[in-house]
Amino acid sequence: MKKTDIVVVGAGIAGLTAAIYLKRANADFVILEGSFPGGLLNKLKTIENYPGFPSITGNELLIKLMNHVKSLGIEITYGNAQSILKEGDGFDVKTDVDSYECKSVIVATGVNQSNDSIKGQDKFAGLGVSYCATCDGNFFKGLDVAVIGNNDIALEESLYLSGLVNKLYLVNPEDKLNGNQKLIDSLKKANNVEILNGKKVSEIKGDDFGVTSIVVDEKEIPVSGVFPYVGKKSTTQILNNLKPEMHGIFVNVDSKQQTNIEGLYAAGDIVDKKLRQLVTAANDGAIAATNAAQFVKERK
Repeated sequence: MKKTDIVVVGAGIAGLTAAIYLKRANADFVILEGSFPGGLLNKLKTIENYPGFPSITGNELLIKLMNHVKSLGIEITYGNAQSILKEGDGFDVKTDVDSYECKSVIVATGVNQSNDSIKGQDKFAGLGVSYCATCDGNFFKGLDVAVIGNNDIALEESLYLSGLVNKLYLVNPEDKLNGNQKLIDSLKKANNVEILNGKKVSEIKGDDFGVTSIVVDEKEIPVSGVFPYVGKKSTTQILNNLKPEMHGIFVNVDSKQQTNIEGLYAAGDIVDKKLRQLVTAANDGAIAATNAAQFVKERK
């Protein structure tokens, strides 16, 4: 078992930002990643709301971020985190490669999409298929789009998009909408929103330029964009032994990004919050790292 002060789990933008702040604080830490650094950045074709970059691809931003990380001498340790256990005043983080004894943990594992994707969903990711209305909504001003899902995220994103697009189809695979009743009432009052209850999207179609339609119960509906909010898959299984306070698949944190478990912090899309953006993920990482470093310093 290896010893360090802080373990950062996940090398998306939240985890990498946390690593930068920890390095600048001269903290002793390890950043773990199970597959490829960057997380959601690997899937974003165009980003137009990240400060300092009027337009940049996810890959370009990731390269800049990785260059920044490397310039500070930060190395990413590869290994799939399997569990986090409370051990005395600290934690034991186990991966499929090694184990780490530490005083504090920052979990920045994001939220995965289910493997049960709709036909065409992966093919047109970034070409009309988006997972963030506030990121990409402006691309669809005056156009027709579809939102797929039946949860508060789908409702919130639908309401936001309804103020931008010409027509919005909310495709709900269940018999009725569930979630925040105020959101449901607002959507029902919107003149440009059509709610399709008890329907499923079997395919997302398109051409070389992007999405052109969705197939709902064998009926083809022309749309230029699709926002799937079904099949969100939690990455919090590693926290099962700790049982932090949760809201659905998301972790509750305070203003310090700390969970209800002392020394355990969370950052990025895994956190229960209103706005999931690259800039807020970076913000979470910076706050979590600053407070985790202070937490460790006070206990030395």
